Amino acid sequence: MAQTGKRNPGNFANDRERAAAAGRLGGLHQGKATNPGNFANDRERAASAGHAGGQSQGKANNPGNFANDRAKAALAGRAGGRG
Repeated sequence: MAQTGKRNPGNFANDRERAAAAGRLGGLHQGKATNPGNFANDRERAASAGHAGGQSQGKANNPGNFANDRAKAALAGRAGGRG
């Protein structure tokens, strides 16, 4: 059961100002200098990662994908319509 009131001083729901300050602080710690792994900092790296992800999809690598089996997709659609 969730705690309410001031019983849990670590809960930001109890202190909106503290929550806002934590959010601002977190936002200040993001950027090119502090998060070099972020794709927003390197468009070529982001494109390369997207391309690599796309290459790992397909019939051979993802047999559960409905695009590979229209009958299976239709069956799932009918079953979902009953639920």
